[in-house]
Amino acid sequence: MGSVTANDAIVERVFQAMVGHKPALSAVLALGEDDGQEVDRRLLADQIVRNFPWPIGVELRRLFSGGMRNAGRLRLDQLFKTIERSVQFLAFVMLAQVWKERKAGKMAFASSFTHEFTRRFEQLSLGNLTWLVRELGKAMSNSQVDWFLPELKGILNDRFYASLDLWVPERNEIGHYQVNLTTEEIERRCVAYTDRLGGLLAGLAFLCKYRLVSVREIQVRKPRFKEAVFHHRIDLLNSSDSDFKASDVHGPQFTESHAVLLLHNLKAIDEYLNLSPLVIDTHSEAIDTKEKLDIRKDIFLYTKIKGDHLMYAGTEATEKCDLRALGNYTDLLDEFRDMMLAITGPGQN
Repeated sequence: MGSVTANDAIVERVFQAMVGHKPALSAVLALGEDDGQEVDRRLLADQIVRNFPWPIGVELRRLFSGGMRNAGRLRLDQLFKTIERSVQFLAFVMLAQVWKERKAGKMAFASSFTHEFTRRFEQLSLGNLTWLVRELGKAMSNSQVDWFLPELKGILNDRFYASLDLWVPERNEIGHYQVNLTTEEIERRCVAYTDRLGGLLAGLAFLCKYRLVSVREIQVRKPRFKEAVFHHRIDLLNSSDSDFKASDVHGPQFTESHAVLLLHNLKAIDEYLNLSPLVIDTHSEAIDTKEKLDIRKDIFLYTKIKGDHLMYAGTEATEKCDLRALGNYTDLLDEFRDMMLAITGPGQN
């Protein structure tokens, strides 16, 4: 067992929460029982990274890395980045379902919400994301619509919303270097923020039950005198690195191609939330023209729109990438407009 690190408390807390939702993970705890030793927390940290969806997992991989173990400005910045990405992913999962429910005519919004949504969604910030989580949570509760992820009902409450609000002013001041912090203050805040992040991730630990996938293509096979079978070529976007595991899923139902989906499980691929165009995967894009030279193979999350320009932040790409050369960019833009109309329009039946 290695020396105690700043991550130990968060690792143990989040891993135990994951075991509550996915008991099979407890097998990792038995690895040290034969010699009477506690399991190496690095193994637990790796399991946490693997079992969270990639946009959250990759930020935790950075936070758990050797260079981030000591309290300092780098760790403080990464704590903020991890909380922001976690809230962003949560907000996108919620929005994907609300979009679907609005298309089905199951929800209604006040005009004050739709105006505010349009303003805030043009450029996302942590404050806008926390607002979105709260308002969507209340709207779903008022509409008495069940969540695709039933665990959301248990965490979306005033206490949870208030815990997210605490991050916003600190993110604005500290995250954007609007205040100068002493070394002692940075160290103190690293400890406090690690504890608060652990609480949020323990609440979101149920995500380990589900699978984030990217559907590369769907092939239809129709033997004579038999029903058609749909072959989905997918990448599993849960991993400790970006070399995602490819898989084939076959069945009588089909999903949507070139999309990032959140599944209940791989055996029921027709039960999903489509997170595109909020979350997109460019790994299957062929770089076959000079206009595509700047495209990076990555998982991207929407950040803002300017005119007809959808802008994204990569999970690994650090430089800004103009994704308008993507082969399916027109489809992404059309889907985004459909989402905005569904949310802000009069509703559909």
